[in-house]
Amino acid sequence: MQQITISSATFKRLQSHAEPLVDTEETVINRALDALEQLPTQPVDVDDPTPVTELQFDPSRLPDMTHTKILDASVAGTGGQKPHWNDLLKMMVRLAVENGRTFDEIRQLCSINMVSGQKGNQKYCYLPDIDISLRNQNANTACQALVTLAQNLGIALDIVFEWRDKEGAAYSRQRGRLRIPSSASA
Repeated sequence: MQQITISSATFKRLQSHAEPLVDTEETVINRALDALEQLPTQPVDVDDPTPVTELQFDPSRLPDMTHTKILDASVAGTGGQKPHWNDLLKMMVRLAVENGRTFDEIRQLCSINMVSGQKGNQKYCYLPDIDISLRNQNANTACQALVTLAQNLGIALDIVFEWRDKEGAAYSRQRGRLRIPSSASA
C-alpha cells in the first residue's frame, strides 16, 4: 500500500465529498477518478482551438445552476432542442400527464408552483392541452423539478448547459451535462 501526503486544505475538500461513516479517503479519491475518466474526449471548436471540457453532474448533487443556458437537450429521446429551463419543465409536465399522472400526483412529485386550470397571472404559463398553469421557475428550481420528474417517471433526460461569464456563476464559461437514463420500472 502506498502512502501520500496532502495538505489540510485538500483533506477538507475530500471530506466535503465524503459520506460520513461510509466513505474512506480512498473511496472518495476513486469516485473522483471515476468521474474524471468518464469525461468525454475534449472536442475542438474550429473557430476557437481551446478544448471544451464537459463537467458531468450526479442528479442527486446538482450544482448551482444560476446563470446557465441550455445548449442542447433531449427528453424521452427527443433531441436536438435548445430550449430554456422552463420550456423543458413544460415538456416534462406534459409527459407526466401523458403517462397517466394526475395534477395532484405531479404537484406532490416536485415542488413547483402550478395550478389546475388557467391562472390569469403573467408569471404563470397556461398549457391549454393539459389544463395546467405553471409558474416560471429559476434555473435551480426548474432543474431540480426536471430531475425529480424524470427519475419518478422513468423518462430519459439529457441536458448540456453552460454557465455564462457572470459574477455568481458556479463554473463561469464551463459546460456541464446532466444525464438520467430511462427506466422501464418507473
